[in-house]
Amino acid sequence: MGLRRIVATAGTLTVMVVMALAAPAPATIFERGSFSFDETFEENLCGIQVLHHEVFTADFRTRTGKGDLDQAFFGMLNAKFSDTFTNVATGASFTIEGHGVLNKDVKATPLGGNIFEFKVLEASTVVVRDLDGKVVLRDAGSIWRTVVFDTLGDSQPGGEVLSESIIRVNGPHPLLNMDEAAFCDMVHDLIG
Repeated sequence: MGLRRIVATAGTLTVMVVMALAAPAPATIFERGSFSFDETFEENLCGIQVLHHEVFTADFRTRTGKGDLDQAFFGMLNAKFSDTFTNVATGASFTIEGHGVLNKDVKATPLGGNIFEFKVLEASTVVVRDLDGKVVLRDAGSIWRTVVFDTLGDSQPGGEVLSESIIRVNGPHPLLNMDEAAFCDMVHDLIG
């Protein structure tokens, strides 16, 4: 899955999954906060040894549902990130940067027991820039997903995703369906 794979490449997907569980108005705030990190490390990207510099800042909020939604936790993650990949051998680089609502649980429907169907919104802009700062790819708009989730009934955020599907896409999203081969072709064109 294009955008998620690229964000995972940028080292942020794990953080988003852990922190990103937001809610409709009739809910109680369970936790809120912000976090950030700035890291640089060397890795292999599509067969090229790169220096990867990632900067990520986010605000999150988790709410607890009420009534028949008391085991449903609604999350929202607003974030800004920048990942710069520099070819160690040549010094050529490119950047993937983005901002927006990376995850917002909008509605939950009980399916029985601790299983809920969540409607989830992602509304963000992600751009890929070459060494000169020129935008070579832009991904913007919103993506609506349905996530069937087992909350485990422990009155805590987290649980197990049982299924996930995209139900609506608004705006240009070339990263969404970009497979690994196409992504690596782009990387090689930019820094290879």
